[in-house]
Amino acid sequence: MAIWRLPPVGFANDNWQWQMQAGVTNPLSETFRIYNPNKNIAEKDPDLSFIYYWIPELQGYSLSEIIEGKYTDSYYPQPILDWSQTRKINGKIISDLRKQVKERLIAEGGSEYQNAIAAKATVEKYWQHKDREYQKSQARPI
Repeated sequence: MAIWRLPPVGFANDNWQWQMQAGVTNPLSETFRIYNPNKNIAEKDPDLSFIYYWIPELQGYSLSEIIEGKYTDSYYPQPILDWSQTRKINGKIISDLRKQVKERLIAEGGSEYQNAIAAKATVEKYWQHKDREYQKSQARPI
């Protein structure tokens, strides 16, 4: 029998971060993210230990060689898309869809619109609180 446990603190920032990761943030929000896998590798796996563990074919290649697809003597396949081009296209698509949903919510009003307004206000209050906590932590002597 498997025993399920909540992940340790720090595993997930918060509920809104989960929504941001999944791309299901409030349509009234002006913020949305499309994560850059190359930036994520550079920030989260700079020594490439995760990459080397899961993709042993890339062992011995540098971060820049992997990001640029310069591992020609490896059996690992070359990138199948141009990340910067894909980001531009998908960013435009998502932005347009969010704009359409926002316009529909505002035009129709009703409970869905009211819920979106309430959720946006809650998220804004949450971030104000987090910002105050951060400012306090920066003011404390180490």
